[in-house]
Amino acid sequence: MILFLIKEAIRSNRRAKLSFLFSLISTTVGLILIAVSILSIRISESIETYLQNQFEVQVYLKDGLTKLQVENVKNDLQKLKNVQSIRFVSKEKAAEKFVKETGEDFRKILDYNPLPASYVITTAGEGTINFPSLLKSIKKIKEVDDAVFPNALYQKMLFYLKTFQKYIAGLGILLSIIAFYVIFSTIRLIIEGRKDEIETMKLVGGSLFTIKFPLLLNGVFIGLISGFLAISFLYALEIFIRVYIFNRLPNFLNLTFVLLILGPALGLISSFFASWKISLKL
Repeated sequence: MILFLIKEAIRSNRRAKLSFLFSLISTTVGLILIAVSILSIRISESIETYLQNQFEVQVYLKDGLTKLQVENVKNDLQKLKNVQSIRFVSKEKAAEKFVKETGEDFRKILDYNPLPASYVITTAGEGTINFPSLLKSIKKIKEVDDAVFPNALYQKMLFYLKTFQKYIAGLGILLSIIAFYVIFSTIRLIIEGRKDEIETMKLVGGSLFTIKFPLLLNGVFIGLISGFLAISFLYALEIFIRVYIFNRLPNFLNLTFVLLILGPALGLISSFFASWKISLKL
């Protein structure tokens, strides 16, 4: 009995080839964008972690500190959260760097070095590092004159990442709604095409399960095939991005199970609503 109903579902798809194909394409695209919207959050987090570890915090020391005081500042900095490494830049090294970068040697004019000694901090940590809080903690150290971080550039990059994430998520939701509607419409067309057959089944005593099951199965087939197609596309996309764009990606195939459940679920729900009005009333 079940085998017969499965064959009926397959036969229904053959009758509405164009609608079935359109449903398959739209559902696949919808699933891909749902997956991409989820991945965009994880990817943006990976990129954010990568970016925040590329920037350095400049900690400028007050003039006239003893070696012991300078060492004490280093010890205090090492106790702070998210501090990975600390590099000391002496006044002499700062002057050499200034001359190298600008090509102007202030030592020919001034008889003293106005540049402060400093520590350069590199950060590390998963998730968002609270740089304003980190800078505030650094500035509380009495031997520190100032602490600087390129916050404007960092925040601008984060803004673009978050904006991209919102657009992808919105597009994923929109395509999911479209996919739902297309599957719904396809099942409705199948129902219209089988109207006489359904009426005949009612007359010979066919159960509601026998009538509806092929239609529900039809939607599940569309969702399942779309899930496999979406997984194949995402696997190829992951390889391309890792090789040519950015290799610090979460594993796309972690969503395999999600897509294999989400696709058939989307098809089943669409088919359920499309066949909702079918009853045994003649």
